[in-house]
Formats: sequence, C-alpha cells, structure tokens
Amino acid sequence: MEIKLSDGRTARIKEGKGKDLFWAMEHANSQNEIIKLLTVRLVEIDGKPMSEDELENMPIADALTLLNEVGKLVSPFQAQKPSSA
Repeated sequence: MEIKLSDGRTARIKEGKGKDLFWAMEHANSQNEIIKLLTVRLVEIDGKPMSEDELENMPIADALTLLNEVGKLVSPFQAQKPSSA
C-alpha cells in the first residue's frame, strides 16, 4: 500500500510477517508502542527505511495515517464477521 504524505513523499507499507510483530512486541516498552515500532519497521519513505525519529517528527496527520494503516494489519476488529441475516 502506498500513501502520499503531506510533503509530497511516498510512504509504502511493506507486507508484515510474524517476525516483524514479534520484534515489535519484544522491543516495545508498553503495549501502546507496538504499533509505533511496527510502523517504523514496515514503512519505507521514497524507498528508504523510516526511522523512529522521522515518524516522531512528521506532521500529526501523516503520523496518524501511517499508524492507522499499520494498526489495521494487527487489529482483531478488522476481521469480517458473518452477517446474522
């Protein structure tokens, strides 16, 4: 998935693997930090790996967009539930 950032750069979210999730879980200081670390691990900007510092210093709208998109990859609420019809 590609996302155009407010400064014109292109962020690309790579396909995550279990090892990426386990790495983020191991290095996170809190549960809230897991998505942040996954975002840093899975996002490239203009073909280059993103740093934690870069994520922390980007505009809030861009940071939230990236965190939200990566969060969808691991959210149990994204699973489709069968309709009750």
